[in-house]
Amino acid sequence: MSTIRAELPRLTIRRGPSALAVGRVTARVAVVAAVLIAGFVVYEFGVTSLVAQRAQGGLRDDLIAWETTNPVSHVTYVPAGHRPAPVTVPAGLPTPEPAEPSVSGMIAVSGAPLPRMAVGRIVIETAGVDWVFVEGVDRGALRSGVGHMPGTALPGEPGNAVLSGHRTTYGAPFLHLDRVEPGDLITVTSASGDHTYQVVEVRTVAPTDTSVTGQWSGAWLTLTTCTPAFSARDRLVVISRLVAGPNAGVILAGS
Repeated sequence: MSTIRAELPRLTIRRGPSALAVGRVTARVAVVAAVLIAGFVVYEFGVTSLVAQRAQGGLRDDLIAWETTNPVSHVTYVPAGHRPAPVTVPAGLPTPEPAEPSVSGMIAVSGAPLPRMAVGRIVIETAGVDWVFVEGVDRGALRSGVGHMPGTALPGEPGNAVLSGHRTTYGAPFLHLDRVEPGDLITVTSASGDHTYQVVEVRTVAPTDTSVTGQWSGAWLTLTTCTPAFSARDRLVVISRLVAGPNAGVILAGS
C-alpha cells in the first residue's frame, strides 16, 4: 500500500490572489487616481487663478500709466458703412442717460498704437466682472483674464468691439456672465474715456459661428465665453450697444 501511495502524483492546488491582495491593489490605484485628480483641480482652479490675478496687478498699473501718457486725438467721424447689426433691441428698453448728438461731429481716438498689455478695463456689476483686458484672444493673452479680439473695433469706437474670457480657469473672469440680462449696463474704460454699453441680447451659439464677431453700423460691444460652465461645447454671447461716453452722441446720430 505504501508503495502505491508513493507512486501517486502529487496534486498542486493553485490559488488566485486573495481578496485582501486585490483590495490593496485597488486601494493603491484609487489613491493614485485621487492624487492626480486633486492635482489637476488645484492647477486648473488654483494655480491658473493665481497666474491671472498676478497679471492683473501689473496690468492695472500699466493701464494707469498708459491713460496718463497716451494722447487722445479728435478726428472727424465718418460712418464706415458696415451692415446693420443682426440684433433686435427689446421694445421698451430704456436708454440710460441718452447720449446727445455731438455738434462737432468728432470722435475721440487713442493717438498711440495698442500696447500688447493693458488696453482697457471692463466692469459689469451684475456679473461681478472687474478686469483689465489685453490685446489678443490667444492662449497666452487669456492667461491674464480678458482679451480684445484683433481686427474688431476698440471700445467706444464705431463698429463691434469683441472681448473674450475664460469661464472657469485663469481667474474665471466671465464665470457669471450668464447672469447678465437685457438692460444691464457695462462700463469700459480706455484711453479715450469711459464708455457705457447697454445689454440688448444674450444668446448661445456654436463655436464655429463667427457672425457675432462681425463689424456692424453703430457702436457695439460683444462678449464671448464658453458655455455651459466647465465645458467648451458652445459659446455664450452677450451683445450690448453704446449708450453713453465721449463718442456716443456723434456715432449714434451718424449711424
